[in-house]
Amino acid sequence: MKSFRDNIKQIHFLKLEKGEDILESIISYCKEVNINSGAIVGIGAVKKASLGYYDLKSKSYLTNDFDFNAEIINCIGNIAINEQTKEYIAHIHMTIGDDKGRTYGGHLLPNNPISVTGEFIIFETTTKLSRKIENEFQLLLLDL
Repeated sequence: MKSFRDNIKQIHFLKLEKGEDILESIISYCKEVNINSGAIVGIGAVKKASLGYYDLKSKSYLTNDFDFNAEIINCIGNIAINEQTKEYIAHIHMTIGDDKGRTYGGHLLPNNPISVTGEFIIFETTTKLSRKIENEFQLLLLDL
């Protein structure tokens, strides 16, 4: 295990409006206000959802699309910078619930538009976190 401690620099409260994509909105906001690292949590509702599952055998994400209005039961992740390209990377997982109380979850992919509201909190940290390619899994993992 690798770890380090850090302090919270600022807390940002975001209210996503109907039609706004979660991933796109979070990355756009972080670029706009220069948030390099932090923890993300959120709740709300989406018009439809696109969630991924990382398949170890193929070393790629499988996509699960849900074409119904869903509650965001939990949305949690972090923001970091790609060590090579300097692009913002939001690594977020989301759990959604349907009208029968069934839940589905996975890696947040693009194409998750808000249906009513999205309420997100970003806990910006003082230290800049970065991600780099890990050879075994071919994933951009945190570099601690």
